Amino acid sequence: MNKQHDFLALGNHAILITGASSGIGRATAIAASQQGAKVAIVARRMDQLEETLSLLDGEGHLAIVCDVTDPKSLSSTFQQASAELGLLSGVVHAAGVHAVTPLRVMRAEQVAKVFETNVTSALMVAKAFRSPKVRAPHSSIVLLSSAVALTGEAGVSAYAASKAAIASIGRSLALELAGEDIRVNSIAAGIVETPLTDGIRAKVGSEAWESIRQTHPLGLGVSVDVANAALYLLSQASRWVTGSTLVVDGGYTAH
Repeated sequence: MNKQHDFLALGNHAILITGASSGIGRATAIAASQQGAKVAIVARRMDQLEETLSLLDGEGHLAIVCDVTDPKSLSSTFQQASAELGLLSGVVHAAGVHAVTPLRVMRAEQVAKVFETNVTSALMVAKAFRSPKVRAPHSSIVLLSSAVALTGEAGVSAYAASKAAIASIGRSLALELAGEDIRVNSIAAGIVETPLTDGIRAKVGSEAWESIRQTHPLGLGVSVDVANAALYLLSQASRWVTGSTLVVDGGYTAH
């Protein structure tokens, strides 16, 4: 990606990104740094965060170990990020879990874990970011939903429900926070090649994976495809966009 497009410029912006140790979160952190932002990258493992840190453009970035399911840890993370980088103009909540669990073997505790990690954490991230002590004016929250939140897909009902909840959270928070000058949007991403999807591929087998690939008319994406959408929603190019779900899925939901 070419650096410093005025359209997506994030110079003088401080952005916090969860799930930045790999996949879409890492790609978004790299892309944001290339557009001039100072980035606070957040995940549970410092070794992986340090790898992401080494890939960022520019200086002054920050890595913070945080469990997004712990509200106290989230609150202190946002406070630390804003204290060191300045008031945050955006947050991308890319942390989450995927679960391929057919109904016949599903357990209630598995569903609860998916919702705690994907849904409750999104609300707590938004709550922590809402504080005027940590955020700048004209700020933006970007949540990661999924294309399967908009369609049916066998074996992923708990995951799909959690991601549909994310899109719903985005719409409701957009109304609640508009008066505080905070925009809230979500991205319904199709399947992109990440370490997470490598695990899914191994679990479902090559034949099933090829069937999944064929449901994406433009083929499977890569993490930067979603990262570019996040940059748009973070930037002032999307200043009149809130409460939306931006579909980035290679045509998956066009069927």
